Amino acid sequence: MDVREPALPVDPRLPGEPTVLEVGHARRWLARRGAVVWLPTRLLALRLGGRSLGGFGIPAYVVVFAVLWWFNAALLDDLDLPGQAAISVLIFAAFLVVRWRRTQRREQIVESLVGAGEPLPLRVAAKQVGWCYLLSTGLTFVGGAALSAASLLTEPGYPSQHWYPPSVAIWVHTVALAVGAGATALVLGRVLRAPVLAEDPASRFVDGLLRAEDAYRFAPSAVYAVLAMPVFVVDWAVPGWLGWTALAYLITVIALQLLGWVLVRRRYRALPPGYYGR
Repeated sequence: MDVREPALPVDPRLPGEPTVLEVGHARRWLARRGAVVWLPTRLLALRLGGRSLGGFGIPAYVVVFAVLWWFNAALLDDLDLPGQAAISVLIFAAFLVVRWRRTQRREQIVESLVGAGEPLPLRVAAKQVGWCYLLSTGLTFVGGAALSAASLLTEPGYPSQHWYPPSVAIWVHTVALAVGAGATALVLGRVLRAPVLAEDPASRFVDGLLRAEDAYRFAPSAVYAVLAMPVFVVDWAVPGWLGWTALAYLITVIALQLLGWVLVRRRYRALPPGYYGR
């Protein structure tokens, strides 16, 4: 199959053929960056369309996770059980990993069509992702672990508003933070070491752009920073030194990740001249 041929959908059940929805998503993605085509190449349709939520229609897992999210919020709030925020974040993390795995299946099809290039040197791949993102991610989990430890060693200066001691909620959040770190490492490791999937300079540029976007799309690590916030600060107690430290940590992590996203969008705001379809 010639991946440079326009991606006219034939049968979505056939391997290597993008769906109508994937082609449409790829067209819109390219148009937003200055490359207006009617039919994108198969390589781009598979790679870009495979990253859309509707690439295969409305996936069943979207509905499943939405129901789990609602059930978690309703059940834990009514029963006053610890870990409502932790479980919500874990559901979100599982959703991202499942979505990422589905995208990887489309990437494997592309790899079988064009052949996998050599992975980029780690420093080059890290530069494409952005140092702001990597710094934010490191600070999220290292700083979060330190805050969790400090929370366990600090007694709140007011009676607990729940029937369980604060240490129970802190441990639940700490475990959730560790799971979030694992989910982030799973995605980020692949982002940094994935082979280059390209057939010409234009698709190579798109490969770098997707590498940078995938870190934010499938591993937005700043989300997990909320798990490190001391529970007695979240309960609206008067913040002491730990509360102010946690607030500074949260603002720094979010600001770094937002700055990284802005820089990525600015760096890749327009596609270079090349063949993207017809």
